[in-house]
Amino acid sequence: MEEEEKDQEDYQKDLEKKSNEVKGVQKYSDILSRVIHEGEELFKINNKAMFLSAIIAGLEIGFSYLLVCSVYYLLGGSLDEQVVLKLFSVVYPVGFILVILGKSALYTEQTSVLALPVLNGQRSIWELFKVWSLVILGNIIGGMFFAYFIGNLAPKMHLFTHETMVKVGTHVLNYDWWVLLLSAITAGWLMGLLTWLLNSTINSLTRVLLIFMITGVIGFGGFHHSIVGNVEVFGAFLYTDAISISDYLWFLFLTLSGNGIGGAVVVGLFKYRIFESHYSDEKIKEER
Repeated sequence: MEEEEKDQEDYQKDLEKKSNEVKGVQKYSDILSRVIHEGEELFKINNKAMFLSAIIAGLEIGFSYLLVCSVYYLLGGSLDEQVVLKLFSVVYPVGFILVILGKSALYTEQTSVLALPVLNGQRSIWELFKVWSLVILGNIIGGMFFAYFIGNLAPKMHLFTHETMVKVGTHVLNYDWWVLLLSAITAGWLMGLLTWLLNSTINSLTRVLLIFMITGVIGFGGFHHSIVGNVEVFGAFLYTDAISISDYLWFLFLTLSGNGIGGAVVVGLFKYRIFESHYSDEKIKEER
């Protein structure tokens, strides 16, 4: 009798173990399915709506720039410059919170999301480049407009000066090209990871904390985010002859490329292949 009860207990434990394994697989596949579904829905948005949403994102991300310049202006004379640069991480996430929770079209947030339907065979690479082009153009235009707008308003409201804008933009540019590229890849990697993590939860507070944590790391490390960087460098370009139009365009090329590699390849490709491989292996085990 005792042996039968023990066998029954072992059987139940075995069932629970298998159930937990299946739940784990479902959890992985659910995240992947949600990200792919989100990407597919983005492809369905018409071009005009996507472009306007991208312009709005470029404007909204400018609030990170506004706060960064304000912190530099207020603390630049009283604290060591390196300390001030690290403090950027406290205010840097604000624009991202506005953009991501507001569902505006931000290039670096959508990089890995849009790449996954392509990897899954649902969309072509040309469709991907078309949407990316619309979003990038809109983000850049929005950012340029914000830099011009705040450049006229901020000095009159004593938030910061044109000199502050030049210093911030010059600091962002003051790297070798390969450093800019690798830094942008890191920022794109982090943004792609953020998108993946956001699809694992629906809790609003958790989502805000994730955005703050990941973009705070970007701000603390000084990694190059192409869309925020666009505002920073264009803002400096407006008020100094030391930055040429070719410097600005070269910066955009390197950071947009780096962010794309980091988001689409490092996160989109690796995450997709890892999860796909894991799920396939588990299905083979179940069939046996």
